Amino acid sequence: MEKQKKVLLTPDNSLIYYEISGSGFPLFLLHGNGGSGKYFEKQVPEFSHYFTVFTVDSRGHARSTNASDTLTFDQMAADLYLIMELEHVAKANIIGFSDGANLAMVFAKKYPEKLHRLVLNAGNTVVKGVSLPIRMVTAIQYVFLKILSLFNKKAKKYLLTVRLMMRDIGVSKSDLQKLSAKTLVIVGKYDIIKRVHSIYLAKEIPNASFILVPNQGHSFAKKDPETFNREILTFLQEK
Repeated sequence: MEKQKKVLLTPDNSLIYYEISGSGFPLFLLHGNGGSGKYFEKQVPEFSHYFTVFTVDSRGHARSTNASDTLTFDQMAADLYLIMELEHVAKANIIGFSDGANLAMVFAKKYPEKLHRLVLNAGNTVVKGVSLPIRMVTAIQYVFLKILSLFNKKAKKYLLTVRLMMRDIGVSKSDLQKLSAKTLVIVGKYDIIKRVHSIYLAKEIPNASFILVPNQGHSFAKKDPETFNREILTFLQEK
């Protein structure tokens, strides 16, 4: 499978890495916190049969840099918008996993005209949407990195990434209710996102459906790609 490897230079001189494969209607894949576009290695070959697939390394992640002193979903949404403008993408489908789903929701709020269909896999608009044990681990990690970042540049960079999980994303109930794109909320039965929160997202987004996948947890796109791919393609291709 042939891939185009590209880099976007942003106005603040950050470099955003992305790859393009396949042909058809544009489909963007957004990875989770601390990850990269490689998370979707079991999706890209399949989805590329039907779509032009864009896998993006978010700002400050993997092969993308961040020249700013901050890292926010608003910045990453703006980067995504610039990639679409550069590639002449008028509208796209977006699949977001974890923080990628959070980015997708922020993008949908800021640039609704760019969105065709939306898939949210394990996203959360508020920190309390995540299970308590995971929130505790994240808080400990954050404190450790904050101390380490006083004398370590890599820790300082990673601190910005972890901080994304320590704050609400800025998408309210009324924002969700304004989303017009057809949406699929899909989670594993044993996800670290509280089920009640995933159901809340599906309930508040006007044109949304909800799928709970048995026997799966947070990273089920990697662990059970067959089920993930089938459910996503069914949703994206339905008339």
